[in-house]
Amino acid sequence: MSKDKYLLIREISAGLWNEMHHVLTQLLVAEILQRIPVVYWGAGCLYASSDGSNAFEQFFLPVSDCNVQDLAKEEFSFYPQRWNSSNLTLPNPGNAADNRSGTDFLAEMDVDVYVRDTYTDVEKIIPFIPADHPLYGLNRKDLLSRLIHKYIRLQKEVQAYIDAFYEENMKGSAFLAVHIRSSDKIVEVGHLHELNDQYPMEIEKVLKANPGMRIFLMTDCIEILEEYKKRYGSLLIHTECKRVPRSGKGVHFQEYPDNRQKGFEIILDTWLAARCDFFIGNGYSNVSAAVSELKDWGKDRIKLLY
Repeated sequence: MSKDKYLLIREISAGLWNEMHHVLTQLLVAEILQRIPVVYWGAGCLYASSDGSNAFEQFFLPVSDCNVQDLAKEEFSFYPQRWNSSNLTLPNPGNAADNRSGTDFLAEMDVDVYVRDTYTDVEKIIPFIPADHPLYGLNRKDLLSRLIHKYIRLQKEVQAYIDAFYEENMKGSAFLAVHIRSSDKIVEVGHLHELNDQYPMEIEKVLKANPGMRIFLMTDCIEILEEYKKRYGSLLIHTECKRVPRSGKGVHFQEYPDNRQKGFEIILDTWLAARCDFFIGNGYSNVSAAVSELKDWGKDRIKLLY
C-alpha cells in the first residue's frame, strides 16, 4: 500500500479573500499531486483568535478528515526544510533566501508533508492541470467557483449569522449588491477614485431597469457609506461593521478586541452579496472576485469595474 501524503496550507497574513484564494489555489495543487489537504491558519492570520485555535475552522468546516496534529509526526519528512514536526503550528519560520517559483511542487513529490505558505496565483497552476482532471479547460473564475462549492462549507454559527441578517433585513425584496473599495486599495489601483466615480451611473442603469430594486452596499470607507446614504436614502441597506476613512489603513489590518469578528464581518457581506439579484463590484478586488465566484450570475446581472 502506498503511504498517504499531505499538503498543509498555511496562512499568508493577508485579507480574508486573498487568504481564501490562496487556499483554493493550494487545494487545486493538492488535487494535482493527489495529496490530502489540510488548512491551518495560525497566529499569523489577521483573523486569528487569541485562543490559538485554527482560525480557518472558526469560519469553515475542515477540507479533509485530517488535521494539523495528524501531520506533526517525527517520522514524517517535510518541505520546505524549515518546517518540521515541532513547528507546524508556529508562525512561518521563513527564509528570505527561499524564493520559490510557486510551481516547484512538481519536483517535490517524495516528502510526507508539503507545506504551502506563500501565495501563488492560480493562473500559474492552471497549465499543470492534467487533461483527465474534471477542472481541466476551465477559466479562472469557473475553476475557483468549482473549488469553492466543493470545499468551502460554512460553520453552522457563521451560516446562522448570515441567515439572521438576511431574514431580518433583505427577505422579500430584490437587491443590487454594490462593493466599493477605498482606503489602502489606492496603492494597488492608482485610478481608484476615478473607478469609484463610475458606480452611480452603473447603479442607475440597474435601478431604472428594475423598479423597486434596493441596494446592499459593501464598503470599507466611512465617507462612501455616508455619501450613499444621502444619495439613496431608504433604498440602501448595509451591515454594521468597522470602516476606515477614505485615506485610512485597510480594515483587514485593524486590530479588533477579537479578530474573529473581523472575519465574520467580511464573510457576512460576501455571502449576503451572493444572495442578491445583481452585483456591481471592483474588478481588482479579491472580495468582488469572491462574490462573482460564489454564484452563477447571468452575464447581464454582474459588472466588475476596471
